[in-house]
Amino acid sequence: MNQIEALFTLHRAKSGLFSEYSNGEVAYVGNGFADNGVTGFVNPLPDDKVFQFTGIAVSAFCEATVQAPPFIACGRAGNGLSVLEPKSPMSLEQLAYIACYINTALRWRFNWYRQTTVDRIRQLKVPDDVPAELNFDVKAALPNRSSGHRGDWKLSLKMFPLGEVYDLEPGYFHSVGELPAGKVPVVSCGDYDNGVIGYFDVGSAPTSADRITIAFNGDALTAKYHPYRFAAKDDVAVCHPKSPLLPTTELFIQTMVNRERWRYSYYRKCYSDKLRRFQVSIPAKNGAIDEETIRQVVEASPYWAYIQSRVAA
Repeated sequence: MNQIEALFTLHRAKSGLFSEYSNGEVAYVGNGFADNGVTGFVNPLPDDKVFQFTGIAVSAFCEATVQAPPFIACGRAGNGLSVLEPKSPMSLEQLAYIACYINTALRWRFNWYRQTTVDRIRQLKVPDDVPAELNFDVKAALPNRSSGHRGDWKLSLKMFPLGEVYDLEPGYFHSVGELPAGKVPVVSCGDYDNGVIGYFDVGSAPTSADRITIAFNGDALTAKYHPYRFAAKDDVAVCHPKSPLLPTTELFIQTMVNRERWRYSYYRKCYSDKLRRFQVSIPAKNGAIDEETIRQVVEASPYWAYIQSRVAA
């Protein structure tokens, strides 16, 4: 691993607003991944910084895309882009490798309230032993779509408070800053990597497996299922079923909780007491959770075979 500034020259983008441009042939790169971050093609303005090299554009929210010259990037004060120019020649595959690393391993550090700057980016570390030849079969990595049979179910739904279904316990750790590196994933309220913020030696601290976590903080009420042994920070609740539940039931409840995320935000958090009272709609029979119907519904997903191989049996 090496610091980004050792591998790249960093540039701060300089441009006008996209609405100020006439149509042209130079790519205008903005935030987001849609169309590789390209908002449109324009005629540059006199004071624009036009990049004449193949490099990586990093958005205000740390979305990294590989761009071919010539291009300009949104340079608005407060949420402008940073552009990484390789100090030595790199292939498109090598640049894509590093951009993917930024997106998967570093992007969690930034958000609307902590946006990227050249100074914040330059100290981050990326792989410096990038393979010279990279081959990756994208199609082989995608899940296969099966022809799951969708039954004509008549679901009888009931509202269940989460506190009736689970014992909800906040995670053990408040900070992982002092923990040594190890093999146990630690889950926080972040959205990326299924909420895993790193792998640590947690010693004798409590761990769980095959459990849902629900975020108190950040994107509150975000639910994630973890089919592996993990530890958790205190910004998530670990959901321990009051009675055994099938994995399909856990996945269904996770989905139903996530559908209600709009009710909470960074400014309207969902603390333990609220979460215990929070109600989700679940298929029921004779007043109890109807796990057999839920199993049929979940297994009818066209990607169930892919999911099933990654969750506990």
